Amino acid sequence: MRSRDNREGVKTMVSRPWRIMIAGWALLLLLVSVIPTGSALASPAVQSYSFTIPEMLMHVYVQPDGSARIVYDITFQNWGDPIDIVDIGLPHEDYDIATMQASIDGHPLSDIRPSTYIDVGVEIHLGSYAIPSNGVGTLHFEATMPDMVYADTTNEANASLQITPTWFDSDLVAGSGIIEIRVTLLPDIQLDEVLYQDEPFTGKYLDDQGRPIVVWRFEDVSPTKSYRVGVSFPRRGLTHVVEVTFWDLLGRWLGGAVTVLTGALGVCLPILIPGFVLFIMIRTVIRASKPHYLPPIAQVEGGGIKRGLTAPEAAALLQLPLNKVLALVIFGMLEKGLIRQTEADPLTVEVVEDFRTRGVPGLDSAEARAAYRRKKAQEKGTVIHQYEQPFLDLFETHPGIPVRDLDVVKPMKVLIDGVAEKMKGFDLSDTQDYYRRIIDRAMEQAQGLTEPEQRQAYLDRYLPWIMMRPDYRPIMTVGGYNYWPRWARQTSTSGGGLRASRTPGGRSGRSSTTTFGDVSASFAGWAEKTMGSMAAAIMPTTLSKPGTVTHTSSGGGSFRSSCACACAGCACACACAGGGR
Repeated sequence: MRSRDNREGVKTMVSRPWRIMIAGWALLLLLVSVIPTGSALASPAVQSYSFTIPEMLMHVYVQPDGSARIVYDITFQNWGDPIDIVDIGLPHEDYDIATMQASIDGHPLSDIRPSTYIDVGVEIHLGSYAIPSNGVGTLHFEATMPDMVYADTTNEANASLQITPTWFDSDLVAGSGIIEIRVTLLPDIQLDEVLYQDEPFTGKYLDDQGRPIVVWRFEDVSPTKSYRVGVSFPRRGLTHVVEVTFWDLLGRWLGGAVTVLTGALGVCLPILIPGFVLFIMIRTVIRASKPHYLPPIAQVEGGGIKRGLTAPEAAALLQLPLNKVLALVIFGMLEKGLIRQTEADPLTVEVVEDFRTRGVPGLDSAEARAAYRRKKAQEKGTVIHQYEQPFLDLFETHPGIPVRDLDVVKPMKVLIDGVAEKMKGFDLSDTQDYYRRIIDRAMEQAQGLTEPEQRQAYLDRYLPWIMMRPDYRPIMTVGGYNYWPRWARQTSTSGGGLRASRTPGGRSGRSSTTTFGDVSASFAGWAEKTMGSMAAAIMPTTLSKPGTVTHTSSGGGSFRSSCACACAGCACACACAGGGR
């Protein structure tokens, strides 16, 4: 008995250390998996910080080599111990401290080091200029980061940049403030060519050097959260962009998966196979989301040129930005008197009474409504194109809603599918060249007209074709005269000439009371702003094509891996957490 009890006792003594050891290893692995690398455990010194950030400005300047100069101005209102170090997260690890500059309230700071508090970033030592308790200080920081501009996988002609301002430890920061992000692009890019990704612009304008600047402004927000923004723009002027391939994405994902697998000792191995399948799906989505706006069109060599397309149809055929195509449709309907403008900013329209069908007996079907409107149009000596009918239905059923907030995907798809149908049996490339020549010729003839009255009469007739040129803005102004189309202007006799109003007309011909500022002192400026806002209504990837999978993001998908981002599509340049310590 005793002998057996002894053996059981030995067994118990041996088992208990193994259980303790296993539990210890499990606890260690758990701690390793949940404590981010580079994070500092709270110390009394760290806990003594307490501040608010009433304002943070991040200005990103895109450079021709695909790098970006990042400039911060961050205001601290300190309530705790003096702030002597500020950590700033950076988009990636490929940075050179020698290129960085910092100052506090105008006093230069020279002590910038790799951060010991965050994974990817630097720490700026304020030295004798530490922000005292109950004091306020503004930190200025500049850094040039390479490889910030990526290929836009939703449009081969575009480049893209995504970025997130540095954010701060929620244990240190209280209150809310303003976060403003500005991105300055290269010259010669038109404002209507610049598209946002996911988060709409607060505004955009040209600086005194003709460079487009886009702005996001977040008011009354916490600086402890990330606010990612993205912008797509033409590659013109860029000598380098980062090309993202499927294998790049797979490599990044596998790198992250290996880290997880190592930390978990193989527990996550079953994720690998489903993850690989997921990446195959992502690859399919990325390929399918390239903005071939038209369904597949067979190239019929020698099939002849398809003549007679309207300006919006030609714009779709030439694959111009879809917000410009949408604007051409709406401007054409305004010109013909099918709709009228009720608000200028944001652009809001309504169907003219003669073309309204709601409440008219027997017009329950789309075909009946179309026939009714065609008859009314004939009586007024105008014409309604088939692709305009869905827009009229949309505007009639959503009165008072700005165009940018309407779901115009289905009407746009009718237009695009109609163009594809008309192109059957015709030579695609020859037809595209034909309409490019029409556009160029319209611009050349308009440039040759120096008298305002002559140019106004010409623009009244050929405005849509001229607006398809990226450099159409200067043609709208001659000798201080700002052109407005007939539907948007009031005319008056002044010394025998015509004078256009500076704001587009409102309901029933009354002048709009909206003021647009210098950028919109002409129709060109107002139209550019309006077309930019229309990007919110429709993006290239929201149009489904036969046999493809659509992508729901406005500018391309993204695949994030921990604090540093790896984007499938446009770009990723996300800064990590920072803060005073």
